[in-house]
Amino acid sequence: MSLPAELPEIPQRELRNDASRVLREVRAGQGYTITVDGTPVADLVPHRHLNRRVAVPREEVITAFAGLPAGAERWREDLDEAVDDSLYDPYDRAHRRGEFAPRDDR
Repeated sequence: MSLPAELPEIPQRELRNDASRVLREVRAGQGYTITVDGTPVADLVPHRHLNRRVAVPREEVITAFAGLPAGAERWREDLDEAVDDSLYDPYDRAHRRGEFAPRDDR
């Protein structure tokens, strides 16, 4: 689902008086710009579900590129060197190494 650059406007009064219809239309994919006294104040758009993928597992990427032509192995080695796919927060690791020791601001 993609929304147009400009959403149709709907006055706050219409939203208040006919909320059920408007929400059914939003559920079906329609988005609106809510206005108060003709001034846009908010966009009402369909919810983006939490089960939408935001990352691709490393193994899936490697599998997708498995059939690459010659030179692909070097590319994989470069990728392994350049990409830190650990699940740790870098600031947390730095803190554990003592790099973020408390400052003495006397």
